[in-house]
Amino acid sequence: MYKHFTLIPIIGILLLSTTVNAQNSRKVLFLGNSYTQYNNLPNLVSQIATSMGDTLVQSSVTPGGQTFQGHSTDVTAQNAIKQQKWDIVVLQEQSQKPAFSPSQVASDVYPYAQSLCNSIRANDTCTQPMFYMTWGRKNGDASNCASYPPICTYGGMQQRLRESYLQMAQDNKALTSPVGAAWNMVRDSLSSLNLYDADESHPSLAGSYLAACVFYASIFHKNPHGSTFTAGLSASDAERLQYFAGKVVMDSLNQWQQHGNYVSASFTYTIAGDGSIVTNNTSVNGKSYLWQGPNAYTSSMKDPVIPIAAPGKYPIKLTVSNDCFSETRIDTVVVPVGINDVSGHVNNIKIGYNSGQVTITDSRNEYNTLRIINTSGVTVKTYDLRENNTVIVSDVIPGIYIYMAESNTKRDVGKIVVHL
Repeated sequence: MYKHFTLIPIIGILLLSTTVNAQNSRKVLFLGNSYTQYNNLPNLVSQIATSMGDTLVQSSVTPGGQTFQGHSTDVTAQNAIKQQKWDIVVLQEQSQKPAFSPSQVASDVYPYAQSLCNSIRANDTCTQPMFYMTWGRKNGDASNCASYPPICTYGGMQQRLRESYLQMAQDNKALTSPVGAAWNMVRDSLSSLNLYDADESHPSLAGSYLAACVFYASIFHKNPHGSTFTAGLSASDAERLQYFAGKVVMDSLNQWQQHGNYVSASFTYTIAGDGSIVTNNTSVNGKSYLWQGPNAYTSSMKDPVIPIAAPGKYPIKLTVSNDCFSETRIDTVVVPVGINDVSGHVNNIKIGYNSGQVTITDSRNEYNTLRIINTSGVTVKTYDLRENNTVIVSDVIPGIYIYMAESNTKRDVGKIVVHL
């Protein structure tokens, strides 16, 4: 099963642009219990998706108190898995079990999480399990506090839930929907907004809405902020919950989805001295890349430099694929200046011209490598700045080039002109 969808956020450097989102569809099965059933969480996710121009085809099996062990042998759950080729199957364990001691979770939870993931992949190897990280009880787990004191408080219980769900995602090469992490942030930032039902365990409508926003962002890789569907909450409360859900998911998407096979297409960029677009591919789980730019430009490199002839707005399209999924992101990049409008060097990179030679110096020893890139986006020279912080650019055809100095944490770009 091969799935593709497109993301089209529009961004720029000096000018604001209009955002357009492509319509996408995903098929998702929810396996859980009352934490998922309360306020019909799958339907809330579907309604948010519809309001954002997307489609969620969903089904659920959520008997009260059900565990991973129960789902692993339950005929209804197993038949639901086999019902069709799902894109994602969401797995939610009984609310207390993943918070117990690591040794107890290892014996009572992990084997059944693995069994469910095996069943899911037996139906379709491309389907992605997604673990539903739940939240700690409002004042901790009083019924199990004496036997395991770390969960006597909300904070201690939340930490154990987080650890266990992230471990399950790692062990099973699965995704995480970080509802518990967003819950924690809202508790810290919006203490007046009650996420709990009267039993201090199940979600209130606000809690379920927050969870739905987290799932929308996790499934579609889009920020839910701006959804017109509020589920009966006030517009201001809904907007705040959308904001925190989007922040938790989108700011750390690599953390939540590093172990699965679910593609996420994303990139950042800088503008070089000659106006060329220097890309930084931040996609997750990609095996192949296709870049498309102006003047029929294409590249299969991970981080190409895209040549631009003149200032203007340019749509840059990145399609990221693996054996199961494909996702496309399109950004409109605004190039505000041309090659004749720049000084020729930036920050602590020093450029020297002497008797036809071009020297480039990392004056503060900040970078590891230096690349010389032609106007077609091809790297023609690479130097190791750790061996010598000054290099002489030689053996290149006269013309205009982009230099790129890089370390693990930063990147500087600019132009040089090589003469005869």
